[in-house]
This record gives sequence, structure tokens and C-alpha cells, in this order.
Amino acid sequence: MDDAEFVQRMKQRIESAAGMTIELVIDEADKRRIEVDVTAAVPRVVFGSDTLAHAGLARMFSQFAILCLKEQRQVSEEEFIRYLRRN
Repeated sequence: MDDAEFVQRMKQRIESAAGMTIELVIDEADKRRIEVDVTAAVPRVVFGSDTLAHAGLARMFSQFAILCLKEQRQVSEEEFIRYLRRN
């Protein structure tokens, strides 16, 4: 699977789990970046390019984005860890 297809599938999974349409952007400059902007008309999710090289990181970032989108806010690291433990 090429990178474009991987990004498209990741976007679809996030949208499906969060129940909304998003804009997913891959940041080539900041490889470890993660940002979720829920204030935009179409929520914007930015992942660093390391998500393309590391499937585990992509899954973790996706779960973080889903939680933020469902909560409609930026969640803390502690909240995210509790969320992961429950699921």
C-alpha cells in the first residue's frame, strides 16, 4: 500500500469512529507532530510524517484524534491514557 492510500484509509477510519468528516494533513517538516483543531468548520487533524513509517504510532495518533473529536476538545495526556486502558 502506498502512502496516499494509507493516509486515505486512516482518514476514513477516524471519520467512521468519530462520526464526522475531517481534514487530515501529514506534516513532512515535523515528523512527530500531532494536532487536532476541533474549532474549524471541518475539524483539522495534523499528523507528523512518522505516522507513515510506524503503524503503531499511526494507530496511537488516530485514537488520540478520535477521542479529541468525540469530546470536541483537546484532551490531556492523562485522559488519553485512561481512555486507552478502558479500551
